[in-house]
Amino acid sequence: MLLQKSPSSREYATFLKVPPTSPKAQLHQSASLVSRLFLSYADDMMQIGNTRQLNQDDLLELDDDSRSEVAYAFFKRHYDQQHQSIVRAIVHGYGWKFLLCGLASAFTTACILFAPVVLHHVIDAFAAPEMDLTSLGMWLAAFFASRLANALVAPHVDFQIQMITFQIAVSLRALLFEKTMRRSIQSRSDDKAVDIANIYTSDIRRVIYVANQINTLWILPIQIGVVVYMLYDVLDLAAFAGLAVIALSMLVAFLFTKKTSGAYRELMKRKDTRMKRVKEVFGAIQIVKLNAWEGKFEEKLLALRSLELSALTTFVYSMCGSIFVLWASPLFVSTVSFAVYTLGMDQVLTAAGVFTAIALFNSLRDPLRDFPSIIQQCLQAKISLDRMADYLALHEVNPSNVIRNDVSIPDDVAIVVEHGTFDWGQAGNPVLTDVNLIVKKGDLVVVRGPVGSGKSSLCSTLLGEMEKMDGKVSVNGKVAYYAQQPWIQNMTIRENITFGHDFDYNKYQNVLDVCELLPDLQQFPGGDTTEIGQKGINLSGGQKARVSLARACYSDADIFILDSPLAAVDAVVQSKIFSKCICGLLAGKTVVLVTHNQDVIESGAASCKVSVSEGQVSVERQEIEHFRTHFATQLSPNNTKNEPTATENDDILKDTTRLIEDEEREEGRVSAAVVWQYFNAMGGLKVLVLLLVIQSLWQGCQVGSDLWLSHWTGQKGNTYDASRTQYNMTVYALLGGGSALMVLARAATVATAGLHASRDLFRLLTRALLSAPLRFFDANPIGRILNRFGGDITYVEIDIPFDIGSLLVAGFFTFCQLATAIYIVNVLVVFIIPLAYLYVKFAKFYLMPSREISRLLKVASSPVLSHISQAEEGVTTIRAFGPECVDQTITENFSRNDVNARAWFCDFVVSTWFQLRMELIGCGVVIAVVSCLVYLRDYLSPGLVGVAFTYALSIDSRLARFKENRAPSQLNQVSHGPVQETFPSRTLSSATSQVPHLYSRDCPSTFATTR
Repeated sequence: MLLQKSPSSREYATFLKVPPTSPKAQLHQSASLVSRLFLSYADDMMQIGNTRQLNQDDLLELDDDSRSEVAYAFFKRHYDQQHQSIVRAIVHGYGWKFLLCGLASAFTTACILFAPVVLHHVIDAFAAPEMDLTSLGMWLAAFFASRLANALVAPHVDFQIQMITFQIAVSLRALLFEKTMRRSIQSRSDDKAVDIANIYTSDIRRVIYVANQINTLWILPIQIGVVVYMLYDVLDLAAFAGLAVIALSMLVAFLFTKKTSGAYRELMKRKDTRMKRVKEVFGAIQIVKLNAWEGKFEEKLLALRSLELSALTTFVYSMCGSIFVLWASPLFVSTVSFAVYTLGMDQVLTAAGVFTAIALFNSLRDPLRDFPSIIQQCLQAKISLDRMADYLALHEVNPSNVIRNDVSIPDDVAIVVEHGTFDWGQAGNPVLTDVNLIVKKGDLVVVRGPVGSGKSSLCSTLLGEMEKMDGKVSVNGKVAYYAQQPWIQNMTIRENITFGHDFDYNKYQNVLDVCELLPDLQQFPGGDTTEIGQKGINLSGGQKARVSLARACYSDADIFILDSPLAAVDAVVQSKIFSKCICGLLAGKTVVLVTHNQDVIESGAASCKVSVSEGQVSVERQEIEHFRTHFATQLSPNNTKNEPTATENDDILKDTTRLIEDEEREEGRVSAAVVWQYFNAMGGLKVLVLLLVIQSLWQGCQVGSDLWLSHWTGQKGNTYDASRTQYNMTVYALLGGGSALMVLARAATVATAGLHASRDLFRLLTRALLSAPLRFFDANPIGRILNRFGGDITYVEIDIPFDIGSLLVAGFFTFCQLATAIYIVNVLVVFIIPLAYLYVKFAKFYLMPSREISRLLKVASSPVLSHISQAEEGVTTIRAFGPECVDQTITENFSRNDVNARAWFCDFVVSTWFQLRMELIGCGVVIAVVSCLVYLRDYLSPGLVGVAFTYALSIDSRLARFKENRAPSQLNQVSHGPVQETFPSRTLSSATSQVPHLYSRDCPSTFATTR
């Protein structure tokens, strides 16, 4: 037989002695100052990612402070000090770090606001009869220094904030998992009980997003105040008209945000309900298929999905309203300000005034667009925090329910219950009343009674799982527990039995024998290294029972609480287990045995018989010590030498039978077929063409309005002409209004298309999985399935559609503004070509490892969810085996989270690496444009100088945001990959008719993760 642990068991085991990884330098901490400044310590990892598929061992090591155990210890200390408030713990523990990053962000904001001041002086210099090159040179030198400082500081500020929120995220995960280990059984029926997998995949992400943007909440109001003051200097009282429009826009955006928040709250409630049902259905998929209930449960899941989609529809269209207000508000602000300045105050627009104002408006464009979204996310994060608080407030097992190692009772007594009254948390409805029980060490106690009388409840009282209303319970000794419903883990048979204890061959061999498992092991091709599927799906009921009993026996505890271990095996095996195990191996141990077997009850082996009926417990004692001693003598390990045995030497075994396969990852670029099939699900070519047309019209209106301002300010005459001003203002307003309408059309189109794609993909995913053979679920644990129905579906229905819109904006915006700048200053192309070459080179070097890290991150998240789901199901058994067992489980959760966090950390590093270089390239673009403008000063009008300079500033900021839009859009597309590759890689329109054949030819045996 094969005794070697398989790699996949390491991935999903509840207990695991994780072998230390090869020591790697924590490069982020040990790198030189220059290396940390430019993040060049990540170059080697990124180079590997460009030559082959990245593996977990290729990733950078986590900093010490970012490891789950360390980060959680720090957070937990503040959480306890702040009366178990998550928000106060974050403020108390990380507030000063956020403040330092906020001050650095304020510095970068000041650098950005310095640009319009320089622009004003540059245009004034061009408009002057004679240009003062000395003064202009000083202004430009200061300007270049500010842009360079911003390019170097801003990415590192973002990185530091990400690292802070990263530590908060891993701490919240650990906090929630620890709660899961303390949560009582009765809390599962609590109406407030939210789905832990949903909190992990959605709620923590919302909280972390807000934490990343927290400094914006105080910097933006200051920025608005400074901009209004500067606008007042340029536009006089007309600046306050713009301020009024800003305030009105914020109010409207807030109303949309409130609507969105309510829709999100309802969406998450419905998603919780749907995720619970998904967990139930696929957690019991063997029963579903045995009874051919696939169609019924598909209807139920789709019905719940329909309710969820109605809330999702309200949510995304509310977001569309917010997007329209946020994108259109800068246009409305500039239009109203110019209208009041020219038509209301009878002033003449100058090139210096108008383009300085435009630059100031543009400096507010992204913050104003983001601010209501941040407020919206804050409200959603509040909902998520409330959901976490509800989960953390769920009823816990009371440690005082059972006194461990009570010195007040005699040494020869193992269990004492005195006048005990117990319930399941329902006050006034006790399940067991006035229980009195004394069990001596070495006793075999047989518990009997009719079905539903409270036998299992009595076991729960001894474990401390039931709420003690009155009386006293003392348990002296180490406890092992066999649950009525055996808890089986996704790991090998041997690992299920050893349960985190050191492997002792002789003891292990003896346990296999007395639990009648040796004949079963011969049936498995991998022997005891055969992996057991989710909830023991590939074992019979009797085999599950015997593996679970073997786990209890191997623990070598003092007290064994066995809840109906003989019920799932036939009469012959019952007799063997009772004689060889309970009366043999466990002779001399304290055993509480629940059974309906009359032969066992009347065998005379029990020293104590407990009868349970209608909540009442009666005890009958008899002395039969010699009986169990006789069995212990007759059934020594020497008498089983002819039975089949497991191989003793682990070192010579090389093969193992793996049931759970490692989650597959695609390599290289995102498949064009994946991208196209998602667009096909959104509506196909017509939607794509419509989006391109809308975006082209939007950009045309944007560029046209700026060129019209250049034409307006370049018109001859310095006196006010009412009719000409009205005409110029009307054209400008129409162009601005057209641009705003295109924003609304784009948002509505991507939202509608995203809803359509989400509806189809969920339906196909559900049907494909329900049509899969059982071998598919043997190889794919529940965590992967929950990942698909949780985080991946969220990406498909919310993130991807709006990322597509952002991608279109960033691409069109950058291209058109750069083209316009080159049209105005032709010589600029000489400088742009090498900068464009650097951009492409850096982008290519970044995208491949970024995709690989994102895929590793997706693969690493499934074991975390599987571990949580598995621990949640077996928490009673884990707690029964003692605090050490609970600590082992929590430590294992730390290990799983660190694997996931390592990829998360590397994602931050490479993202910042790229952002830094984009900022520097943007700085180079600005320097090139301004230098060319000065060089061609004799050939350009102040208006054209204003357009080119303003566009250079926009391109500078847009290049950095293009990273935020383009890459996540491409990477989030591959979150659709795991959803899509659950069914065949063929067009979605034909997939529905092919569902019955999915797994006969096309469907992979495991999920292929392309994200």
